[in-house]
Amino acid sequence: MVLTLTQEDYMRMKRVILDHDEAEAFLMIRELCKRIEQQKQHGLKSHLDVC
Repeated sequence: MVLTLTQEDYMRMKRVILDHDEAEAFLMIRELCKRIEQQKQHGLKSHLDVC
């Protein structure tokens, strides 16, 4: 699985690391996990889908 990070994601990661902000790091991980789940759901196809 591949998660594409935006420039904002990268900048936010750098800020979290530099600030040692554990709460913000946790929030970011939650958001990234949510995006992964959404991508997985979006990628699923139903047998009822028409080609």
